[in-house]
Amino acid sequence: MRKLSLIAVSLLLASQANALELAKYPQVFDTGQAVMVTLAPTADGTQALLQVKGLNHPLDSVVFLTEVDDRGNQERDYSTTLDGGRYNMLLKRQGWDGDSYQLYLPDTAGFALTFDEALSKRAKPAELLALYEQQQSQGIQEKLARFDRAKHLQTNKRLLKELDQEASEACGVPLQTRVEWNAIDDQKMKALSIAGYCGEVVNQLASLCEDDASFKAQTIAIKTVECRFGKDMKLREKDGRILFTTEQEAPNQGDFINAFLRNR
Repeated sequence: MRKLSLIAVSLLLASQANALELAKYPQVFDTGQAVMVTLAPTADGTQALLQVKGLNHPLDSVVFLTEVDDRGNQERDYSTTLDGGRYNMLLKRQGWDGDSYQLYLPDTAGFALTFDEALSKRAKPAELLALYEQQQSQGIQEKLARFDRAKHLQTNKRLLKELDQEASEACGVPLQTRVEWNAIDDQKMKALSIAGYCGEVVNQLASLCEDDASFKAQTIAIKTVECRFGKDMKLREKDGRILFTTEQEAPNQGDFINAFLRNR
């Protein structure tokens, strides 16, 4: 089934690429940091090819077929599928001084864009389309569109380790947060910062230790924090472990944890 679905997606994308009719005039933008963005809309304006060049980034030079979301008042969002979800790569907005464009790429702060008329006149939409089709046949866009669970898992583990280290230094005892990663499905991994939720206990421990030196003595018995997701937020302590059940919609998680730690 997996192979069949990938074949079906590939055929659909290929048919879309072959059916693309690009508008005559593309737009090229400059970030002022040697990063260039080429935007080639389709003739009907519902889609656009978008390419970023000049940046040390996994998306550099890849041509994406973006969907154009017309927000009204000449404002538009240009989105594609990245890492298992929709992602707005380019935003066009209206300001008091005219149009403004902002580029967003994963793991960057974003880039303000300036329209370059000279480069726009030299741009060749047919070449951009040909490159898009070539990359598509190589599966480049499809690979970037798939959810990368291993990458998210590695990032969350790294962030949790950093939070544990900060709390250990603040409280003067070794603290470790453990998560049952196999119990967290891809949807939660995509939508939530698991490290942010599960790391809140050691985050509050660090804050209490930094604010009150006498509190450090209360952390000596704590060895680990075991975190999981459930229907309700719960906290209890057992055999040197803090057993923490978090819930993604629960309000005031930090206050709840802080109060438990102060009154345990």
